[in-house]
Amino acid sequence: MSKKGKGFFVTGTGTGVGKTVIAGALVRLLQKHGLKAGAMKPVESGCLRRDGAPFPQDGSFLREISGMDEGLAEMTPYAFEAPLAPMVAAEMENTRIEPGVIMEKFERLSGKYGAMIVEGAGGLLVPLRDDFFVIDLARALALPLVIVAKAGLGTVNHTLLTVRCALSEGLEVAGVILNRTGPEEGLAEKTNPDVLKKFSPVPVLGVFPCLGQVTADSIERAADCIETGTLKSFFFD
Repeated sequence: MSKKGKGFFVTGTGTGVGKTVIAGALVRLLQKHGLKAGAMKPVESGCLRRDGAPFPQDGSFLREISGMDEGLAEMTPYAFEAPLAPMVAAEMENTRIEPGVIMEKFERLSGKYGAMIVEGAGGLLVPLRDDFFVIDLARALALPLVIVAKAGLGTVNHTLLTVRCALSEGLEVAGVILNRTGPEEGLAEKTNPDVLKKFSPVPVLGVFPCLGQVTADSIERAADCIETGTLKSFFFD
């Protein structure tokens, strides 16, 4: 096992870029290469209510695709109903996100799984509380980043800003995955990968296709588009 980290922290250039699907694909990819991989989404907002409490759909999806048997409270200790930045959603529910709670859950899970895929909330500068941002959580977990970005127009600026922010803060970035969120492939989708390969100081690991149906099988098949050589270097000598 490499000393570079026991998994990846999946962040995005913003909300709605497909982090959860990519996180699931990374879990399946690592499992395919013989690693016992688990997943976490420590903080989730915008949850529907079920049995009188916010139900973390993303956390539940990652639990299912990972084949984990832990309870959702272990994987997603903070789930909020309001579709807002976690700090604001927590304040509306008179709750404060405690990094120590997240770290305790992570340490317990990482002791069981050979690799952990941890999905952040939104982007790196989303506040979890007034003195703790997603980037601080990524730093505390000490996992290399995988940055998820939309494949279409606008992604060059958003992606390079996110990469530059992460590197300037001393975080390790394994690479970028572009996610096609729609079936149409315009000129931006065709040209953006090469533009980012030219200007990004970190690798473009692949372009994830738009999935007609999001299932464990379709995600696993699509995960073949992710360049594994770079990712494997974080686990195998």
